Amino acid sequence: MKTLLYNGKIWIGKNYFASSVGIDSETGSIIFVGKGKSDDKNIYGEAIDLKGKLVLPAFTDGHCHLFKGALVNSEVNLRYSASKKDFAGSINDYRGTLKEWEWIIGGYFSEVNFSEDITVSKVFIDSICDDVPVVLFRTDLHSCICNSLALEKIGILNRLNEFTKDEVIRDENNNLTGEFKEKGMYFVIGALPVKSISTKKQILNNQINKLHSLGITSVTDISWREDLDVYKAMFDENNLKLKINSVIPVEEYENIADYRKEFSDYKEFIRFGAVKAFYDGSLSSHTALFFDNYKGKNSNGLRTELVSSGRFKELAYKADLASCQMVIHVIGDLAVNEVLNLIKDIRNTNPLWDRRVRLEHVQHIHHNDIYKFKMLDVISSVQPAHLFFDAKVATQHLEKPETTHVFKKLVDDDNRFCFGTDFPVVPENPFHTIYTAITREAVGYPDGFNTDMCLDLVTCLDSYTINNAYASYEEESKGSIREGKYADLIVVDRDIFSISTAEIKNAVVETTFLNGKIVYTV
Repeated sequence: MKTLLYNGKIWIGKNYFASSVGIDSETGSIIFVGKGKSDDKNIYGEAIDLKGKLVLPAFTDGHCHLFKGALVNSEVNLRYSASKKDFAGSINDYRGTLKEWEWIIGGYFSEVNFSEDITVSKVFIDSICDDVPVVLFRTDLHSCICNSLALEKIGILNRLNEFTKDEVIRDENNNLTGEFKEKGMYFVIGALPVKSISTKKQILNNQINKLHSLGITSVTDISWREDLDVYKAMFDENNLKLKINSVIPVEEYENIADYRKEFSDYKEFIRFGAVKAFYDGSLSSHTALFFDNYKGKNSNGLRTELVSSGRFKELAYKADLASCQMVIHVIGDLAVNEVLNLIKDIRNTNPLWDRRVRLEHVQHIHHNDIYKFKMLDVISSVQPAHLFFDAKVATQHLEKPETTHVFKKLVDDDNRFCFGTDFPVVPENPFHTIYTAITREAVGYPDGFNTDMCLDLVTCLDSYTINNAYASYEEESKGSIREGKYADLIVVDRDIFSISTAEIKNAVVETTFLNGKIVYTV
């Protein structure tokens, strides 16, 4: 059916607006964009008076862990816990929902929130719950802490020699604290109980409905094989209403053709072409790689095992030669520097092609490296909402906290960058991310952290729409309101161009269209 949305404020880029947009749910495309009452209402089966409401292109979350995030939203939530009482209350409440054999998994806590002197360890967790296995993750998803019972059940105690001292943490008496980082954490994840496929589908469906309510119709997803199994099961039932740019581990670069074939019936909704690698760790876990040591420590972070073994460099050259888009996790300024230098070497060695290399997070950039992003045509995939916690952590633990989230320097140098959340590390709401990018409000900095790095609204909207489309080679089909593009649109309850900045974070999506069909409405 053809539908006309008229008498609205249709954002078409920069500071330009139309008043009407026509969409076709059969072709899934935009068929008219203009001013006034449009060409001819008679060709439309439906006409909707927007009554002045704002219409935007639907959002793309440029970096998320879709299925992992869906699981997180079904697990124990300690994101804002500040005291032992908070931990105990949430854990015990969640415990009451479990079946006898189930574990307590989740957490996603941040020490930045703590109002008491708390060290989250197996001893701390045991004091709250010692008769059910408990595994709690930090909000950055680069470390986790197990209670004693979980340690016994995951089978890691007999394999400790497989991990470094930075991956399995011990106290001053050489006793395990229950904390595992990076490779150690992934071992723990691999040992956790597995949910049934029917449970997984229901959890994912709930999450997709939530994304629609926030105006998100597309994501760039860091996908593991178990995630793809859930997606395929839902696609087979015609029940996955989300466009996924799937990024698989770099070690699987040779399998991209196989994935494309396996999902060929659903290529309108899922694409493969990018591979992901982790270069360093995270700021809060003190595993992000910096030029300088962390304050008071004889450590500047770490390179992942993939990098330190030399395997990453080998795979990067091979994946690029196979025309796979590289998506590289870098957080510390030294990690950014080393990866930029590697990209330069690859460009000078391998044949020319439209690489669109993506650096994920780039939370800390040395000022001498800013110019390299444009020179090397590198896309920065950033998560401004991380600053809410990062500002305080950076100030407390880094010698040069002024390198934190300097994305405006990239904008001023005319670089391409896109927005995401790293969900479930931070919540999914795009308006919250935009608010943080504009104000740089953070824990300990109610008036903003290094506010000379604040971004403007149009830059933020571009970063959530057309820039994300460009970063996944889809700028010709989505990301802006243009005739011939997919009719992925949202109607917002307020005009974010004319209200105060403080109100932007409270904006609500009233209707979401995916391929011209309503998938959410209030």
